[in-house]
Amino acid sequence: MRWAGLLPLASLALAAGCFDGRGSAEGAYGRPGDPEVESRRSIQPEQPAVQPAGSMADDPGAGFDIRLVRVQPGVHLRTVQACDVMFSGRPEAVEGADAERYDTDVAQRMAIKCHAPTGEGWADLVFARANAADVSQVRRGRRVRVRILKADGGYFDYPVVQFISAEGDNPELARLAPRAQPLNVPNGFDLSAAGDDPALIGSVQPCAVAFSDEIHIVEANDRQGRSYPTGVQNRMSVRCKHASGEEPADLVFMPAQALAALGVRRGEVIPVRIISRNGGAVDYPIVQFAGQ
Repeated sequence: MRWAGLLPLASLALAAGCFDGRGSAEGAYGRPGDPEVESRRSIQPEQPAVQPAGSMADDPGAGFDIRLVRVQPGVHLRTVQACDVMFSGRPEAVEGADAERYDTDVAQRMAIKCHAPTGEGWADLVFARANAADVSQVRRGRRVRVRILKADGGYFDYPVVQFISAEGDNPELARLAPRAQPLNVPNGFDLSAAGDDPALIGSVQPCAVAFSDEIHIVEANDRQGRSYPTGVQNRMSVRCKHASGEEPADLVFMPAQALAALGVRRGEVIPVRIISRNGGAVDYPIVQFAGQ
């Protein structure tokens, strides 16, 4: 199998749209380079696990973006996916109370980060007793096949995936540096202004992302005590930069916009609708993604 040069390493950019004086936005999402376009190859219901290979017969295609298991809940469970390993942690034996978090017989586990054209995502990789000796097969630069077991619930609440097989090494991936974070972030809207001006609630404003955390599924118990809009599917903690500093926020997504969460990263300017001045995770202000 020829691996070098086969994985596309294209970066993504989210277009923030145009904002008028009252904060309305005209999104520019959906054009080439957006997460919805770049990940569409891997999310068709009839073939949810595989991004198609290139023209060469031995082209393995792109790796799977593990974060899709959260922005498309249920679609990818029990499917077998290709994880191109960017990082592998130290193997640990699973014993006693630790085994209770898994719904299958697990002997070993390790944290891994999987690379895809749309970004990287963490997973809790588990090994059945029958293939516990294969932990040594998992290392940076190697493609492994994994079965998606759970969208969350692993160590650090990572998705839980089960080792199936190791396929081969990708020298290009092994040499790949971590995705560069932009040093400078433009200024966006100061979300703290909503605390003094109730008229801003419901308006759409530009959030210049200085930091973004993991994508989470909003479960029923997450809604208790929080002022989320009805129908919210995903959330993530972000910090929005403005001229005087940064403001934290609880950024939420409706199902139709959830794929855009893959592209929310430092340096992007995204349109958000201000939902409340507080009441989110850690009592952060709640803002809803307002792109198309």
